[in-house]
This record gives sequence, C-alpha cells and structure tokens, in this order.
Amino acid sequence: MVELVVVILVIVGILGILGFNALRLSGRKAVAPPALKSASLRTSKPDENPSSVNFAPPEFEWSGHSISALPLKTLTYKQYECLEDARYGFRIIGRPPSERDQPPPLKTRVHGLKTVASLHKHGFLRPDGDSGYAITDLGLNALEVCSVRY
Repeated sequence: MVELVVVILVIVGILGILGFNALRLSGRKAVAPPALKSASLRTSKPDENPSSVNFAPPEFEWSGHSISALPLKTLTYKQYECLEDARYGFRIIGRPPSERDQPPPLKTRVHGLKTVASLHKHGFLRPDGDSGYAITDLGLNALEVCSVRY
C-alpha cells in the first residue's frame, strides 16, 4: 500500500514538473509576438497607422565642420531646450521670470536671461539684430556632442 502511494506521488510530481515547464514555455511564446508586432509598427508607413506621431524635422543641422573645441562639455537642461528651440527655427529671446508670462511674438520662444546670456557668451547663439538670438553652427555642434545634465 505504501508503495502505491509513493508511485502515485512520483507520477503526480512528474506531471506537475511537465505542466510547469509547458506553462512556462507557453508564457514565453505569448510574450514574443507583441514585441514583433511593435517592431512592425515602427517600420510601418504613416498612412498605415493613423495614430502615429510625425515630428517636424529641425530647420537647421550641424554642418559637420568644427574649427575649435567646444567651450562646454555638458549643457544644462534649460540650455539644451533653448538650443533645441533655436534649432527648429524659433527666434530666442531672454526675459526675466517676471516677464515670461507675457505672450511671445510669433515664431519666438522665451527663455531665461541667464540661459540666453550663457549660450551667447559661449558662442552657441548669435544676435539676430532684432533683440533676439539665432543658433550658430557651434550651437548645432553642441547639440550633437554635449551631454545634458537634468
């Protein structure tokens, strides 16, 4: 009688191990297809997926020529945001915090005075002649190679 109980327990144990392995393998197969599906969505055309987001390309790109070493190796997040806005063709103006709530003119982005002054001092922004700033090639280079401190 004891031998029969031992044999039944061994059979149940073996079936349990086989069932667990089958469940584990079926779980792996269920996870793999969504990853393939998401990869196919990334490569689909914009017309095929109406919910995809298209971003405007930057208006300016770095020329690839650098005449000197960059004065900074790390940009603050505010400096990075300012250079990105300038890269997309927005005119940059610096305002103190008390005046930043005023609506900016068309195609203009407002950033802090210290941020704009620092970027101008390092040669990443140049005056555009109308109390605003535009990005320089050095600024485009900084966007490509400088790290960002968040």
